Amino acid sequence: MPDYKRYGIAGATFATILITGQIMQTMSAPERASAADVQAMPLPVAISDIELTAANDASLTAASLDSPSSATHSGEQPLTGESCSVTLSAKAIAAALVDLELSAPCAPNERVVIHHNGMMFSDVTNGAGRFSTTVPALSKEAVFIASFAGGDGAVATATVEEIDIFDRAVVQMQGSFAINLHAREFGAQYGDTRHIWTGHPGDIVDGVTGHGGFMLELGDRSLENPLIAEVYTFPTGMAKEAGSIALSVDIEITAENCDKDIEAQTLQTSRGEKIAVQTLDMSMPACEAVGDFLMLKNLVNDMKVAFN
Repeated sequence: MPDYKRYGIAGATFATILITGQIMQTMSAPERASAADVQAMPLPVAISDIELTAANDASLTAASLDSPSSATHSGEQPLTGESCSVTLSAKAIAAALVDLELSAPCAPNERVVIHHNGMMFSDVTNGAGRFSTTVPALSKEAVFIASFAGGDGAVATATVEEIDIFDRAVVQMQGSFAINLHAREFGAQYGDTRHIWTGHPGDIVDGVTGHGGFMLELGDRSLENPLIAEVYTFPTGMAKEAGSIALSVDIEITAENCDKDIEAQTLQTSRGEKIAVQTLDMSMPACEAVGDFLMLKNLVNDMKVAFN
């Protein structure tokens, strides 16, 4: 476990940090999820054009996605030939999570990028061209896009009814820069049981029952220049205790990131409402500081929890 006593040099390096903030409206209707929408999302890296519809269709239509039972509706949009159809299904489950299932028979062992409301992460299909994962939803009418480097992809939607009882915070980055999201619940100190981060992610069951938060990491860090997202969830709408949750983005200074420019981004939403976006662009300290940590609190807002 990192030595959290070594935090404290962050103040001396804040002059090197450029942070910009904005509020992003969540997509209120699935038909708005066009390639242009994806390109316009505030993301830490540029993405190439993603063709979301069949070759004879100029845009994604509402009719293709407006099933009343969209929690189990796949919203499948094959983008290639009949035998190579790429399909994506989305199913809402407990804790405002969504199970994704991707099938791309002609793309075995290939990198795929998943997009959702400005959040993105990269992973890889298996030998049969399949991939599955569980993603924390950031909006009630949740739209998910899977894209491959060659332009193929698919889109799926799910209605996430439980989103209105959860608060979420995300940190996302490209590359492995030792950037982590930390949540210290109700006065917890680093290393305590209520200190939630990827090294101690908590339990989804606590989120379902209102007893605590949990962290999920999305993306495969073994990929070259991976896209990684860490998502913290707390059940503010049914919490069993009141107080505050201290959130921060902490960066370990390593031989890989010292004396380099790094970028990251945070997204934060309360009960599926507007998503607040903060972008970090900073120069890391010199390599003499390897082993120290930076704590950046102004990238995410603490969560306030009342009795329910």
